[in-house]
Amino acid sequence: MSQFNFNMMDSAGYGFYRVWVERHYLFKLAIIPLMIKFACMIAVMVLGYDGNMLRQGLILFPGILAEGWVLAQFLRTLLKDERWPTVLPADIDDKLIDKLLLRARGIVAATLVYGLIALTIYAVRYVSFGLMFGDFEANSEDVSNLLESIEADAKDKPPLNPLYMIPMLGGLVALFWAFRLIWLYIPFSVLMPMRDYLVAIGGMMASVKMMVLYFCTMTPIMLVTIMLSRVVFSATSDMGDGGDGVARFIILCVAVLAETLVALVSTAAFVWAMRDILPKNKDLLTELPKTKMDE
Repeated sequence: MSQFNFNMMDSAGYGFYRVWVERHYLFKLAIIPLMIKFACMIAVMVLGYDGNMLRQGLILFPGILAEGWVLAQFLRTLLKDERWPTVLPADIDDKLIDKLLLRARGIVAATLVYGLIALTIYAVRYVSFGLMFGDFEANSEDVSNLLESIEADAKDKPPLNPLYMIPMLGGLVALFWAFRLIWLYIPFSVLMPMRDYLVAIGGMMASVKMMVLYFCTMTPIMLVTIMLSRVVFSATSDMGDGGDGVARFIILCVAVLAETLVALVSTAAFVWAMRDILPKNKDLLTELPKTKMDE
């Protein structure tokens, strides 16, 4: 029987709480990776690859790996109480070397898996939009145009054969189940085999829980980001073309910060949700931290 059973609000709350408590450590950890990711986003805009998901993913890959390294370090802190940079004692024995090697293997594994997952998502979006629109240069902005054309043509065309919906529904179910694979970098950070992770997660209901938890962590950050974007565009609306450029630059900075923050909060939340199935130090993640009101 699956052990993957958790309290949704406790997990989401722990994610926000832990990122806030570790904010100074995480800022020191993420400052260089944030710069790398921002530079990659600028490169995508300058090269004009906004409309090609695959090229966009390849250009963003260094930034994705940098973000994955941050998440891997954070995971080792959450699950093994290890921090970066590692302070070595004067006397180094074989036991310490073995521990450092395991730490290095976990960080490298989690970073690479995070990067491969991100590239796979870009590739799936590239193929999906290409098949949907018949144009592999299509992007997410074309979805609204597609829906409008379908609605306009629906009255003039005969009903769609229901048999055509079977492979589409099968693909949607497969993608829904595969949502759990997005978080593979978490067990890989502590060298947990993929098979053990999938067995522990269980059936389709696990994907429902994981999807809801992700939206619980993502939605507040995205709402704040949208509000900040509107404030920036309103403040620069009277500055002409120069103001538009300034607004886009600021929004890009905010977007990079928001994406990284979502990744950190959701990672901490899923660590709490998976605490009973992940290898960890026995004294960690035993109970939610108490607030002053609880004391």
